[in-house]
Amino acid sequence: MTSSARPLPSRRGRRTLAAALLVATLAVSATGAAQAAPAALDDLLATAAGRVGAVTAALDLDEARRALARAEADPLALRLDLTRARQAVALAEAEALAARLEALAEVAAAWARVRETELQVGLAGAARDLAARGVDIARLRLERGSATRLDLDEAVTGLEDAEKNLAAARDGLALARADVTGLTGHAGALALDPLERGRLDRPLPPDDVFVAAVDGIPTVLRLAQAVELAGLGVELLDPSFASRAQIEQARTQLAQAEAGAAEARRGLALRTRALLNAVVTARETDRIARDALDQAREREAIEARRFDAGLIAEIALEQARLGAGQAAVRAVQAEHGLMLALLDLQAGTLVALEGWDGR
Repeated sequence: MTSSARPLPSRRGRRTLAAALLVATLAVSATGAAQAAPAALDDLLATAAGRVGAVTAALDLDEARRALARAEADPLALRLDLTRARQAVALAEAEALAARLEALAEVAAAWARVRETELQVGLAGAARDLAARGVDIARLRLERGSATRLDLDEAVTGLEDAEKNLAAARDGLALARADVTGLTGHAGALALDPLERGRLDRPLPPDDVFVAAVDGIPTVLRLAQAVELAGLGVELLDPSFASRAQIEQARTQLAQAEAGAAEARRGLALRTRALLNAVVTARETDRIARDALDQAREREAIEARRFDAGLIAEIALEQARLGAGQAAVRAVQAEHGLMLALLDLQAGTLVALEGWDGR
């Protein structure tokens, strides 16, 4: 007789299920608490450890540590068994750190999208209002014979485009807010204050810190552990009980493992350099965007004085204000680009950066 019972999930599947249930519980709690006050960026970053990937990795680490304790307590445990158990703990520690730092980057990116789209909605609304003024002016000029019907049609088309852009910005904001809720469980208001410049402008650790950290990245660590195991395999063999073919095969496996580890180390060293360069580029982009914003605000102030003096029409002043608003959005985007470059560097190298490691 066949049974209709479903097979039990694997151990990894049970850990993932447990992690998902824990995250769901945390999300419900966070949603209830979210109604009290707007959540700032750091409040959201504090939820990163509750992401499913981070929780699963933490559970894997706990299991690896228990397995190591059992192996160390076993008087019959072989050297190879102890080595593998210790390696499993080291790898699980690296993977747990990587999962948490990746979650920090994901949460920060979601918060940044909300802040940017909030500004874009305001900017799109201002652009829509300006386009509506343009239609009124074109209609008035047409009535007075200083514009054509085509001028009015173009103004109406511009207004329609502006209204579509505003609707798209609002849709984008709703999606961005839903993304934050999905990642953090926070469904309430968000505090979208500017980032602290000191936090963004802190100097990075010396380059040799990042170079040394390559050996702790899970991909490299896993291959380095394979080299250790292969070396142990060679060391444990002896011509008194192993054939020459077995010993040569073990040596070949060791050489292959060493070559693979060296190649992975070179590749990740290049990736680390690319991440460092991305931070340098993001800082320069941020500086240029802030300078452009200062210039746009200065132009707006000049146009305001010219308007007060009766030298320009009101719509010209509104256009200057819109230009300053556009520069402000670009400056915020550049600021976020720098933040995310720092978080990507942290997640890609596992080197904790002051102010960004969620501690």
